Amino acid sequence: MLKSLRLRALTGLKGRFDSDLFTYEQLRSMFIPLLLDQLFIFIIGLLSSAMVSSSGEGSMSAFNYGNAISSLAYAIYSAVSIGAGIVIARAKGSGDAVKMREAIGESCVICTLIGSVFGVALSLFGSGIVKVLYPSVSDTIAKNAGDFLRIFGLSIIPYSLFNVIFAAFRSVGDTKGSLILTLVINTVHLLCSLLFINMLDMGVPGSALSYLVARIIGVVFAVVWLMRPACQIGMRFKDFTRFDVQVAKDIVALGIPISVEQVLFQGGMLIVQMFISGLTVVQTDAHGVANSMFMLYYAFAYSMTNITNTVCGQCIGAKKPALSKRYCINLIFMGRIVMLIAVLILFPMTPLIMKLYSPSSGSISYIYVAVALGALPMPLIWCDANIIATANRTAGDTVFTTVVSLTALGIGRVAFGYLFTVVLKMGIAGIWIGQIIEWLYRAVVFHMRLRSGKWLKGELKTIMETEKA
Repeated sequence: MLKSLRLRALTGLKGRFDSDLFTYEQLRSMFIPLLLDQLFIFIIGLLSSAMVSSSGEGSMSAFNYGNAISSLAYAIYSAVSIGAGIVIARAKGSGDAVKMREAIGESCVICTLIGSVFGVALSLFGSGIVKVLYPSVSDTIAKNAGDFLRIFGLSIIPYSLFNVIFAAFRSVGDTKGSLILTLVINTVHLLCSLLFINMLDMGVPGSALSYLVARIIGVVFAVVWLMRPACQIGMRFKDFTRFDVQVAKDIVALGIPISVEQVLFQGGMLIVQMFISGLTVVQTDAHGVANSMFMLYYAFAYSMTNITNTVCGQCIGAKKPALSKRYCINLIFMGRIVMLIAVLILFPMTPLIMKLYSPSSGSISYIYVAVALGALPMPLIWCDANIIATANRTAGDTVFTTVVSLTALGIGRVAFGYLFTVVLKMGIAGIWIGQIIEWLYRAVVFHMRLRSGKWLKGELKTIMETEKA
């Protein structure tokens, strides 16, 4: 009986995912390293945050204020790497290995330059930005957040290059390569966090220093791993000096709308953080802990969007838009199952995970409510809200996706979040309810976009119409 059910399930999955570009077995072999990759990233992040939280009351708040500001810089250079990843995936799908290497080389140079500008600026002016954005926080929290940014800003420079190389491995389908890079950089980060935060008792600045050391070591390893003779990408040093105008245009055309979206999104999150800062320290610390714990759920979620980017990007590169749409729909189906499994595994573990942070007795109930409001709706709406957006971007539908994403943020987390949190005095629960509203809005609009066919542009639209005929 069990064997028969397993066989029927496998047949159904092969029917959904087998095509002339991929097989179900290939996708499964790509997905498992992606999931392990994300789990490792977020588990290390969780442990690192827990170390910060245990170093004293207000430490988690300082860490989150500094991290919210640094996310603005990350939004810009990571958006360029996302655009590059789409170009790389398209080139891989079309079989153009030269263009693929050119995209990697140009992206490395562009992202490193952008990262250097923002990294230096954040290191020099971070303390002043904290005081301007969060005037109501205590002097101790403001100082810790400023010290964090002063060191963390420098880590952005090596990480901007690491991020592109990491994205390149994912985009070509070498998820084992990206997993190896994750293991290296995050293992070093964990060891450095233990040294600087726990052993040397450096608190929040120690967390920033662990990022700096880990990212320097990580980028050196990433370059060596990319350039090794056995690497399937085949990069050589001359690929970093080539400049193809069309490749640059494609990266910029895809990257700019994503950059605008990411920057304005982080700006919206800063607004959210500003009205959270008016709550009690117990609630702000609880929100920081809940956010950190929630990263485990995002490990499962982001593994789905990452495989969507690779698969749909290669379908578009092979000029198969109908196949891209088919995979998008089926990845939503699979994503719901993955997220249900994540919730069933992780939510009952909430009390155990919470102990890592040594939260105050007053914050425990707030943490429970926040995690429940974030996790329980995910199997129903998260994949619809995010997988379609990812697939549409690979087809070049970046402007519409950006507008919808920012509108959803403004309506959900900012407007309704403020209403529930501040006006109705619901505390941090209001932020998480606003997040649910944001996901619902995105899911409805993106489904309408997918059905309409307007996500396709130019030649892709003609191909799709020809296939239907």
